[in-house]
Amino acid sequence: MSQHTAQNGPPEIPRDAYPMARLTSEFFLRSIDLLTRVQGDKLISGLVFMAVWHNHMKAPGSGAVGVRELSRRLNLPYETVRRHAVALARAGQCTATRDGIAVVPSVLKSRANVAVMRKLYFNTERMLVELTRAGLAKFQLPPGAASRRGNLTPAQIAIATASTGQLLAGIRMLGDLWHGDLLRGLVFTAIWTANVKHVTNTAPAVSQTVLPDELRLPVSVLAISSSLRLPYETVRRHALALEKAGMCHRVRRRGLVVPAEAHLKLASGTVQAHGIVTALFVELRRAGLKA
Repeated sequence: MSQHTAQNGPPEIPRDAYPMARLTSEFFLRSIDLLTRVQGDKLISGLVFMAVWHNHMKAPGSGAVGVRELSRRLNLPYETVRRHAVALARAGQCTATRDGIAVVPSVLKSRANVAVMRKLYFNTERMLVELTRAGLAKFQLPPGAASRRGNLTPAQIAIATASTGQLLAGIRMLGDLWHGDLLRGLVFTAIWTANVKHVTNTAPAVSQTVLPDELRLPVSVLAISSSLRLPYETVRRHALALEKAGMCHRVRRRGLVVPAEAHLKLASGTVQAHGIVTALFVELRRAGLKA
């Protein structure tokens, strides 16, 4: 059974790490949900497509990316990535060559693909505005009104590209933190995010410490199953394993709660998440944006 990463000692936690994690976790899960829906509720296919797509976004015309490299970027088994890459090629979304796979040019320019990038941009904009409101960022909207239709501006594309890189980094981090069991990491993240969702935009959300257990609301396995678009039995199995490991507990029939104690055990993950978000700020500033 996969276990969480053990702590050899309490890591030094940046001052704003916990409030930043609370405010950005919803963005992370919303973006994964978007990519999953695009691939017909197939989570791993959505992640593989996102990794190939990001390769084009970062370096247009760079060509195919190898399956082994995709496996490294997603921290997923080679055979898992290869199987989903083949399925994407058969569906006409990607093309497979000896060098790897690439997004079909017509798919890159399609209305549906542009719509996904636009949604990623607006999702990221919302996150950056919330972080700025909480005093954790200094984001300024790029010039020009953001349109729900038409092409994105270069600044908006830069934001969508940077945030996709943030998503990939978050996926890799979860894989490391949960010893390669990405689904368990996602179930854990979805549980604790739902536990504190009601305080995300309130004063307690900016607390620089782990929120006390009395502020956490239970969430059902069914709700997590729906939010992650995963089979109920899959989520239930991972939830039971998390309970057995002491990383969450059941509040009678009301649902599951990740206690403050579990967050303290995973302090290294909070530090890594903080680093991922601050790296996003650096990339946005390199693109000429204020964050």
